[in-house]
Amino acid sequence: MTDIDILREEIKELEAQIFRIRNSMNRADNGVKLKKLAVITRLRDRCNRSLAALEKRGDAA
Repeated sequence: MTDIDILREEIKELEAQIFRIRNSMNRADNGVKLKKLAVITRLRDRCNRSLAALEKRGDAA
């Protein structure tokens, strides 16, 4: 597996976690879930930026 494949797989898992958290927001522990959602979303965004940089570097090579 290349770094690009690993990042894509990680992004899929993060998006699945985000989906699960958003679907369970009607419970009483929303404060904790909102914080966790913010952290996971930031991590996903960093992964997306890294993926874009790797793909761009791959196109340049």
